[in-house]
Amino acid sequence: MMKKKFTISAALLLISVMSFAQCPSYYTRNNGNGICGTGAEIRMYFTSCPTTLPLIDSIYSQGVKLDVVANPGDTTKCSAKGYISYCISGNIPPAGTLQIYFNFGPFDTVKNACDVPDSPPSGGPTPVVLSSFNAERGGKNAVNVTWKTEQEINSSRYEIQRSVNNIDFTTIGVVNTKNSNTSIAQYYSFTDYSNTFSESSYYRLKMIDLDNSFEYSPVKAVKGTGFKSEISVFPIPAHSNQTITISNLNEPSDIRIFDYSGRLIQQLSSTDNSVQIHDLQKGNYFVNVTGKQSGTSSVKKLSVIY
Repeated sequence: MMKKKFTISAALLLISVMSFAQCPSYYTRNNGNGICGTGAEIRMYFTSCPTTLPLIDSIYSQGVKLDVVANPGDTTKCSAKGYISYCISGNIPPAGTLQIYFNFGPFDTVKNACDVPDSPPSGGPTPVVLSSFNAERGGKNAVNVTWKTEQEINSSRYEIQRSVNNIDFTTIGVVNTKNSNTSIAQYYSFTDYSNTFSESSYYRLKMIDLDNSFEYSPVKAVKGTGFKSEISVFPIPAHSNQTITISNLNEPSDIRIFDYSGRLIQQLSSTDNSVQIHDLQKGNYFVNVTGKQSGTSSVKKLSVIY
């Protein structure tokens, strides 16, 4: 009789342990802006908060185990926000889906593998429901950014971010939320008056909640101005002891000076809209200017006399 009672208890324990092993619906990353200081924060969203805290044993990306360590999760936001927060030491590359092995407590001898996407499933709850987002050039140096939300929950503000390579984004403006909690459509706009790039540039929204958690909008590309001002070399002709100025540089540039035989004489870089050249001997030269961002080149002739 005692043996039978033990068997029933073990079965109940097994069922209880199995109930802990639920995979997250999706995850978000919050590098350097969350509770982890300068470290990476990964937020695992669950359909219901696990009874036992899932511990991250290991993380794989595209079949490769990452050299990272995850601290025990913080469950303080699970009941209200639906996520458990993990501080990660090490680098997690951009990835659509991570394979994460969880340990669901001391009785979980077989670690659970979960394929966790980096975005909510269709129809999943999100703090901000963004129904439209657009960016288009509205003038020579202006780009109009507009967006519409259908729902905002605990929303704080929107950062407008711009990039010239679709990798490194910089915040160029902030628009506060009109209503932190609403299910009524809200319309927003922002104008960037400093877009003078001759090549394409890229815009996105950083949608920030009251607790500083955030999500990104899709990225929108905007065509360049199509205008590139002519570089200027002064004075022409120049004396060998004069300082020669190259101006009207549209972007940080590499400058190379060649003689007429094609031999490289000088090479320098500029982070401003002008650069100065010294110590050129008498002769004829080609000045080649190449933009570091756009890759476009311009060539000017230069004569140096005594």
